[in-house]
Amino acid sequence: MLSFEQAVSATNIADVQISPDGRQVAYVTTAASKDAEMPVMAIWLVDTAGGTPRRLTTSEAADSTPRWSPDGSRIAFLSDRKDRGKAQAYVMALAGGEAIRLTDAKGPLTAIQWSPDGARLAFTAMSEEDEATKKRNEERNDHKIIDDKPMRAGLFTIDVPDDAATLAADALPEATRISPEELHVGTQAGRGFDWAPDGKGFVAVVAPTPKAHYGFAPDLVTFDLDGEMKSLGTFEGLLATPAWSPDGSTIGFMGCEDVTPSFFSLRTIPAGGGESQVMVPKYEASFGGVQWLPDGGQVVTTVEQGERRTIGVVDPEEKTVKPLFDGPETPGTSGLFSLSADGSRIAFTHADATSYGDLYVAEAGGSARKLTDLNPWLRDVDLGEIREVSWTSTDGLKIQGLLILPVGYQKGTRYPTLLHIHGGPCGAWTITPYAGWHDWGQFMAQRGYAVLMPNPRGSSGRGSEFLCGISKCYGEPDWQDLMTGVDYLIDEGIADPDQLVVGGWSGGGFLTNWTVTHSNRFKAAVSGAGIANWVSFQGTADVRSVFDGYLGRVDEDPETHWRLSPIRSIKNATTPTLILYGEQDDRVPPSQGFEMYEGLKSRGVETQLVLYPREPHGLQERKHMLDLLERVTDWYDRHLGRSS
Repeated sequence: MLSFEQAVSATNIADVQISPDGRQVAYVTTAASKDAEMPVMAIWLVDTAGGTPRRLTTSEAADSTPRWSPDGSRIAFLSDRKDRGKAQAYVMALAGGEAIRLTDAKGPLTAIQWSPDGARLAFTAMSEEDEATKKRNEERNDHKIIDDKPMRAGLFTIDVPDDAATLAADALPEATRISPEELHVGTQAGRGFDWAPDGKGFVAVVAPTPKAHYGFAPDLVTFDLDGEMKSLGTFEGLLATPAWSPDGSTIGFMGCEDVTPSFFSLRTIPAGGGESQVMVPKYEASFGGVQWLPDGGQVVTTVEQGERRTIGVVDPEEKTVKPLFDGPETPGTSGLFSLSADGSRIAFTHADATSYGDLYVAEAGGSARKLTDLNPWLRDVDLGEIREVSWTSTDGLKIQGLLILPVGYQKGTRYPTLLHIHGGPCGAWTITPYAGWHDWGQFMAQRGYAVLMPNPRGSSGRGSEFLCGISKCYGEPDWQDLMTGVDYLIDEGIADPDQLVVGGWSGGGFLTNWTVTHSNRFKAAVSGAGIANWVSFQGTADVRSVFDGYLGRVDEDPETHWRLSPIRSIKNATTPTLILYGEQDDRVPPSQGFEMYEGLKSRGVETQLVLYPREPHGLQERKHMLDLLERVTDWYDRHLGRSS
């Protein structure tokens, strides 16, 4: 049986960068959880022809973000080896030698990128508390003024000497600030800038602060090297790094096709300003990331359709989407990717039903080859079979999802069934093993459960219209999609209607709360980081602008927010409900959990509220993950009378 400890200790790939000549790949590994306050990450190298990977960095720190110099002779990277939690830029020559530190910024660096000529390095670095505030805090005169003096990431450049080994620790390159101090440079997904192909400026994503409220509708701007800024517009859903076309005429980026929540479309805009265009309008998929091919006429991106994610080529002129290469052989979820300088070779990650994710390489038009084998022990574990399934909702709409069958499944036997609901709400279940703190499927399958994982309307992978299918009605038609999915499994003779349980995290927690206040068919529920009250949520969460898009402004339409709040129907609840939160969750504040907890208690419904100290919206610490998995599986087993 797959142990919780094995799962939360699995090795994951956090970054992939192929060398300019396409002969090597630098990639970053990290554990699925952290034992101490700070994570440990390592950079590795592997030849694209195959062979044994070698570890490039050996510090017991967070070494990340490897970036090849344009000539392929050096790798710049981020590391907090000097001061844990405060990453600085380092450079290492591939011919040999130690890593040399290039920066001594006051706040941690968050991203780096070489200039096209390899002479400079651009980076973003967070600001730091001023001396007066530090002194006041040390003296415990530590009142907090909300939104006063927020920490922001600024954009800087430094010159990188040909022989960085000559640098003295007290004579590092002087940084030149590009962005104004009052703006934050960055996206919700990472790096927020890209060098112009002539090296004379940048395109960047900026917002007043890093707060997600602003980050989901930031400004797209250009900077010259003197810091002069030109706005190209404000774009909802601009969540990933923009990319300048090779000829410098066009900028490609991810954004909403229309307005929130029509996320994950690809757009272009003239670099000098003008009207933005959707690359492939009304395409029934969701895209992720933009990398231009050298001819400047096409972009490479991930293409999520239904329960699979592949890598494809988009032609903005022809409005077409085509595969870049064949494979891998097993369907699954491709994610991070990186192109060689000539665009002929790509390195990428791919997970499938029996792999957390490995590194692959392929030639354009060729077949994918696997380069790593990061978690071989998983092959020795009996996993539940994962099937792609579909059914018809109450209004005739086809709904898709995944089904994990119990280990040892026998056709004709009914099984206890978990309805596992994904978050977002604009996420989706795509094919991966589903064995982690957030993904309970295989743990339940090994305990004899079937696990239904629907992608109801509002999910990614089926285009903008499907994403927008829950606007002003989140929790109503999508909930019917979930319930008809459960009915489908009962009709198929798989689910036992008397042994149903439900659960999910974030948006899945909200729909779990909605379920227990609108149905008594489930014997137990687990609600992780779920919304209970949309009215109070919009006054306390960090994503108000996002749910303005889903529900309208709460100050203009409180009735819709209250109609869609599970707490409004708490008197109907009878299902024993376990409620889980990260204590430092700004996305869905724990106050939402307290509302649900107190509401259930007031109705005499069995409930338990568990808070995990220091944790944000997603858990990070190993012991907390282990505790959560023990609690979740025990809660379900106990309420179905299956505890040993």
